[in-house]
Amino acid sequence: MPENNHEHSPFPHPRREILDEITRLREAIQSKSRCSVNSSGEGLIITRLCEGLTLAEWEEILSEGQFHHWLALPASGDPTPHLARIQRTLEELAHQTRHDPLTGLGNRRAFEKHLKMELERAYRSATTLSLAILDLDNFKAINDSKGHPCGDQVLKAVAGALLGHKRLYDLAARIGGEEFALVMPGSGLVQAETGLERLLEQIRERKVVCDGQAEPVAVTCSAGLACTKGRVQLSVERFVDLADKALYEAKAAGKDRIARAPIPDLLETPQATLVHAQEKQFLFTGPDT
Repeated sequence: MPENNHEHSPFPHPRREILDEITRLREAIQSKSRCSVNSSGEGLIITRLCEGLTLAEWEEILSEGQFHHWLALPASGDPTPHLARIQRTLEELAHQTRHDPLTGLGNRRAFEKHLKMELERAYRSATTLSLAILDLDNFKAINDSKGHPCGDQVLKAVAGALLGHKRLYDLAARIGGEEFALVMPGSGLVQAETGLERLLEQIRERKVVCDGQAEPVAVTCSAGLACTKGRVQLSVERFVDLADKALYEAKAAGKDRIARAPIPDLLETPQATLVHAQEKQFLFTGPDT
C-alpha cells in the first residue's frame, strides 16, 4: 500500500489507510454497478482482516466514510458488541426502506403496502375504511420565495401535525413532494371528514419559523377524501384515484378545503349480491337456454 501523509488526518495510522482502502473498494464496486442484492444467488462477501482495529475505531471510520452498509465481526474475543451493531444496522436499513428521510412519515412504498392490507381487511370484514390525500397549497411559491430549506421546514411542520392528529392505528405517509396521505381504518365518511377539518385547521394555524425569514410562514392544505364500506373489492390504484380526483376538485374549488369522492360501494353492485340474484333466478326460472 502506498505511503500516505497523516499529519492532518483525523485518524492516526493505520486507520487512515483502512478508510482509504475501503473507499477505493467501494468506488471500484460501484463502478461495476453490482452493489445490490438480487435473488440469483450469485455474488461475493468481501472480507479484510484489520489487525488491532477496535469496535470504537470502526464506528469512527463508518461515520467518517459513510459506510452505512458495511458490517464487521471480530477476529477473536466476544462477538456480542459487534453482533449488536449489526442488528442496529439492519434495523436502521429496514426503517429507511419504509420511511421518508425528511419527515419520518411512512414513504410511498410503505403507504401502498399498508393500504393494500387495509383494503383487503375492510372487504373481508365489511368494515369502513377512509383515505385522505392531502396536498400543500401554493408550495412552489414558498420554495421560490423563501428557499428550499424553508420549504423543508414547512413539510416537517405538516408532518408533525399529521403525527399529532392521527390515531395509533392510522398511517400517515409522505407520498410525493408536498403530497401526504392518511389511511384511517374503521372511519366512515362523516367521522373522517370531521377529523380532517380539525387537521386542516391545525395546519392553518401552525406558523413555521424559518431561518433568515422575518415573518413566520403560513400554509394551507387541500384534501381529497375517499371512503369504502367494504362491500366491494377495491385495488390500491382505484382507491387512490378516487381520493386524487376529489383532491383535484378541492383545488379547483379554491383550495384550503376538503372534497369527497363518491362512495364506490354505492356505485357498484357487490359481487355477492349478483351471485345471490343469479341463484334466485335459477330457482324460479331454471337455467338460461
